[in-house]
Amino acid sequence: MFMWRNDSSWRKILSALEEKIKSNPTIKIYIEKDSFWSLVYNIQKWISLWKLWWDIFSSDIWKSFLQNNKNINFSFVGSKSIFLFKYLKENDHSKVFLFDEFTSKSTALIWWMNISDEYLTAQNHDSPESWWWHDYMVKIEWNIADNFASYWWKYSKKWLAKKILEWIEVLMSIKNKHTIRTEIIKELKKAKKSIIIEHWYITDYLVIKKLRKISRKWIDIKIILPSYSDWFWNSNMHSIYRLLKPSALTHKIDSNIQVYLYNWMIHAKVIVIDKKIAIIWSANLTHWSFDILKETNAIFRQKDWIVKELITQINKDLKNCKMINLENIPKYNKWVALIQRIFI
Repeated sequence: MFMWRNDSSWRKILSALEEKIKSNPTIKIYIEKDSFWSLVYNIQKWISLWKLWWDIFSSDIWKSFLQNNKNINFSFVGSKSIFLFKYLKENDHSKVFLFDEFTSKSTALIWWMNISDEYLTAQNHDSPESWWWHDYMVKIEWNIADNFASYWWKYSKKWLAKKILEWIEVLMSIKNKHTIRTEIIKELKKAKKSIIIEHWYITDYLVIKKLRKISRKWIDIKIILPSYSDWFWNSNMHSIYRLLKPSALTHKIDSNIQVYLYNWMIHAKVIVIDKKIAIIWSANLTHWSFDILKETNAIFRQKDWIVKELITQINKDLKNCKMINLENIPKYNKWVALIQRIFI
């Protein structure tokens, strides 16, 4: 997890863990602090003498929690280095929770949100400035979760593209040895009728180029992006221009690509193909997620359950969107966009 903030969400989690320890004194809880954004994080810690006011692990609450609960096995993944090469080696952007694996209560949460107030608080659509984020989570139980857990533990240090069942596949990009870009483009090329993408960032030029090419086969493509996308808004706007700009050969606009700006914040990372394949993942459509970060992604192949629910929600989201064309793209700075793209 990236977000380890000293906010109400994490304080509630610590309280829940304390209650769990009281009810089951033999339970063992393992927590690893990830080194995602370790370069920035470590520079901040260095400047602040290794104490950050917003970091739950620097707080008195956390120190008291560790002192009073010996069932906690806590470790920090990474080092105190402020150098970039350490940063590149220590990034894990995956978000996976496993509970009671290989028991009758086995559960896996495959999700794409961090733990902090803005992720775990429901959006108030009447008050978008409230700053709560739109995201997704998939809960898998019993033998399906066991299958997922067995692959997770066995292959957590190397590339994995594995079917758990006929209708669910897991892609993991570990230690930067493989990219999931090829796998995702392969799935996009299978589209016969439609592609819907609801994402936080889309800045990878190879994906943008492939989407434009696919749209010329009379395949409808809908892309939903947030109207506010944190620090990299300019990059998203420039990507919209690249998606919609006239073809260099025909000088015509690819009318089969429709881009929408959601009226609030989206942290979702979802692709739906032909209303029967859903790709839900931790990865953004950026070169960092494809080429640098460690990611965990799930592909669901069925018309009901997850895919059906996703389409229902996406249709609701479209009602809260503004369609964008070349004339009404919000103003942005192209040069800032190109610089931002380097860092995502």
